[in-house]
Order: sequence, then C-alpha cells, then structure tokens
Amino acid sequence: MALAAGRQEKQADALYEPLLASNASHPNGWPVRVIVASQTEARHNKALWAPSHLISIRAPGTKLLSMIDLPAERHLELLFGDVTDPDEPDAARPAHIEQAFAFIDNLPEDAHLLIHCLRGIGRSTALTLGILARTMEPEEAAAALHALRPEAKPNRHVTGLCDTMLGLKGRLAKQALRFPAKVWKPAKS
Repeated sequence: MALAAGRQEKQADALYEPLLASNASHPNGWPVRVIVASQTEARHNKALWAPSHLISIRAPGTKLLSMIDLPAERHLELLFGDVTDPDEPDAARPAHIEQAFAFIDNLPEDAHLLIHCLRGIGRSTALTLGILARTMEPEEAAAALHALRPEAKPNRHVTGLCDTMLGLKGRLAKQALRFPAKVWKPAKS
C-alpha cells in the first residue's frame, strides 16, 4: 500500500513539473506546480493527477459534476461566466481575482494545483496567465502558459482584470492576444 502511494506521488511530481526552480516571491516558496484543464479532463484524470489543491471556475447556475473531493480550504470555487463584456451580470469581478491570488499565496511549497473551467481554454488559462505573471515577466508568463496549455485562448476580460491588479499597464493583456498559437515564438521588440 505504501509502495503504491509512493509511486503515485512520484507520478504526480512528474506531471506537475515546477515552472520555477525557486520562488522567493511566493510566501511559502511555491514553485508553480500547476496543470490547466477542462472540467471533463479534471474529472477523468482525478486519480492520476491527484491534485493537492484545486481552483474550479464555473458559470453561476451550473454544477461541478463528480469533481475531485478536497476539503474546502484546498478547493477554491469561482463563479463567473466565460464572457468578455465586463457589464454582463456573469462577468468576472476584481474580487474573483483577489480570491484566487489569496488562495495561491496560501499554497504550501509542495502543492500540486489543478485549475479548470468548463473547456480549459478561456477562463482557467486567463487566471493561470495572471498567476504566472505574479512571478515572471508577462512574455515569460505567456510562454509558460503556452507550454502548459498550447490550445489556450485566455479570456480577455479575466486577463484584463489580472493585468490591472498586477499594475502591468496592458502588457499582460497584449500577451494574451498572441493566443491560440501552435508554436510559441518570442515577441518582436
């Protein structure tokens, strides 16, 4: 039994390859071990991926179907739709980004974070881009997101909220416009 648990832990470590060797900017040194996925991928791979922490993004009025069972303090559920108009009633709000960043700040160094939305393309990738931009330059964050989720198409409104909250003056939003991209190329100066 202990051998199987050890094998599963090593497998999870390989799946959650740290993006940073060290992360002095995180309160607990979390080296950004993250998987970004759709709700279906998260459900189907929950045993294999075995996340220690989870951020679920869903539209108000929808349900999470047989999601990963984690204690409330390790599962942040954000309710906002995949809309780009900030005036829409279901649009993400600054409070959602604040909640996510506070959740990230409380992750332990060994956390394996899974972030998902319905399709794993818009809201979850935009939030992940914002999380990455807290520890690296916007272009590096975009390249890292592309490596994590090449089919990403970050929700422009969520990206804009992250950009504003991080004081990046449009630099993150500009990087988000480069998605989706089959091959990631450095930005032209």
